[in-house]
Amino acid sequence: MKIAVAMSGGVDSSVVAKMLKDEGHELVGLFLKLWSDPMCNVVKENRCCNYEALEDARKVAHGLGIPFYVINAVDEFKKDVVDYFIDEYKKLKTPNPCIVCNEKIKFDLLLKKALSIGCDYLATGHYARIQKLPVASYQLLAGIDGTKDQSYMLYRLNQNQLSKTLFPLGEMKKKDVRELAKKWDLPVKEKPESQEICFFGDRDYRFFLKRYLDQKYFKPGEIADKEGNVLGTHEGLVNYTIGQRKGIDQLQSASCQLKTQKKPLYVVGFNVSKNQLIVGDDEDIYSKEMTVTDLNWLIEPQNLRAEELMSLKVKIRYRHAAVPCEIKGQISKIKNIVVEFDEPQRAITPGQSAVFYLGDEVLGGGYIK
Repeated sequence: MKIAVAMSGGVDSSVVAKMLKDEGHELVGLFLKLWSDPMCNVVKENRCCNYEALEDARKVAHGLGIPFYVINAVDEFKKDVVDYFIDEYKKLKTPNPCIVCNEKIKFDLLLKKALSIGCDYLATGHYARIQKLPVASYQLLAGIDGTKDQSYMLYRLNQNQLSKTLFPLGEMKKKDVRELAKKWDLPVKEKPESQEICFFGDRDYRFFLKRYLDQKYFKPGEIADKEGNVLGTHEGLVNYTIGQRKGIDQLQSASCQLKTQKKPLYVVGFNVSKNQLIVGDDEDIYSKEMTVTDLNWLIEPQNLRAEELMSLKVKIRYRHAAVPCEIKGQISKIKNIVVEFDEPQRAITPGQSAVFYLGDEVLGGGYIK
């Protein structure tokens, strides 16, 4: 079997390559070259594909004796991931660019490249599982390492992509993967993980946005409570997200009006027409339901049995626990759906993804509207 391995120069993808090589497969290493922010003075290269990452991946491939190629995806990444990230913030949403990168770059562009050079599969270091069913369809399942599970990030894949993808680490714990890297003395065995957004080097995404958004998006305005009482000023609605407390504290120390508040304040919404940031108490950022749009189902939702629908759970962000929920009305593949929680959830944030689970299986998901 000929397999392309997405090699990032990290521990996970390097262990995948070694595992598959030892199993006797014919391998090709593929390294993605992505867009880097040319205006950033802090870090000049994308963390995922900087010179160090490239050289590390090349060393591993050389040590395994496999061909190694660099795939230029700079333009596609800028258009599909970076521009999306910027546009979502324009709309006062909070995007997750890694989900879009998986959908558009890794499992579309890179998978197509792998197939075009004669590979049967693309293997990656994601912590998730794929299971083939007797009826020739595929299930996406959570990885067994709950602390590293990445199935949430993969919900936008389709059946064809799942049929051509391998996740060799899905049945493994991260600590065991790290031990294998040491046992095999891979060049990257001590390399730390990087979990920040890769395409800017700033400590705060707002610095990145200020370089690429018109200054009108940073127009100062009023901070008001739900009753309309003005409590202070903000420095642009784009700087805030639902549930945020950081930044409100800073304003409290700088504003006499906010100093009088006895409780912490949190962002509960935006009044765009008035350029007002609406704040409230912690209890004000809990909600019993949400609307989800742009849905992608890995199964045919109308085929779910009543007892399965009663067991649905949903994650409203990557590190959020899956919680019981009910989809109101008929489940559609094209229309928005309304999701009600058994218990109110905190800081449901437009732009984040809602991903539905039945046990360990990812059924599908969409963007919170």
